Amino acid sequence: MRRLSIKTPAGQLDYRITRRNRVKKRMHMELDAAGELVIVAPGHWSERQVGRVLRQNVSRVERFLLRARARQVPALQYCDGEKHLFLGKSYPMVIKGCGHRRSGVEFAGGEFLVEMAKNNSVEVHELLKKWYKQQAQQVFAQRLQVISARTDWVGDRQPTLRLRRMKRTWGNCSISGEIKLNTHLIKAPLSVIDSVIAHELCHLVEMNHGKAFYALLENLNPAWKEDRKKLVSEGYQYLR
Repeated sequence: MRRLSIKTPAGQLDYRITRRNRVKKRMHMELDAAGELVIVAPGHWSERQVGRVLRQNVSRVERFLLRARARQVPALQYCDGEKHLFLGKSYPMVIKGCGHRRSGVEFAGGEFLVEMAKNNSVEVHELLKKWYKQQAQQVFAQRLQVISARTDWVGDRQPTLRLRRMKRTWGNCSISGEIKLNTHLIKAPLSVIDSVIAHELCHLVEMNHGKAFYALLENLNPAWKEDRKKLVSEGYQYLR
């Protein structure tokens, strides 16, 4: 299979095409062993038709890549010494007994210190998840305020911020002005977090992804394409 590519708003999307007799009406997406996109297309579809369908469904393709790549990586074990992400970097986790003290997570000295009465992977997972949410609430609120100050349209109407663990999207903005961000984003570099926030702030003015939206985004965050590429290529790691 030879490699093909199309241009998307975020840059180049590479893929290969294969055909199977049982695929008659619509294309299917899958990953090869290297995590690259493979399009299984009906036999009568031309390369041009495949490319056209991909361009019309870029967001769907990106969501597929995110979920499929996340399924390819081994599940985290939440054990002593295992590395976990925070703001774009990996740090080891150290698990210690806490006696009669309350269980909890502290980030210090370049490591996650998890203190608990009894080493249990399920509880470690829950403690770390709670800690990530606390950090996300603080960091996202700060960055939202900073980036909002760069806009001409937010003014005194600071958007409402909500956090949610999501598998298909990094953020969204409602018509009422509520911005919802994926808690998993706290594992991404700060520049990527800022980029997602900038994207959603632009939706306060432009609710679609038309030319006016991207012009607004380009002015607010000129590096948005690089940030988007990073999310597409590395985002599956943040969802673990």
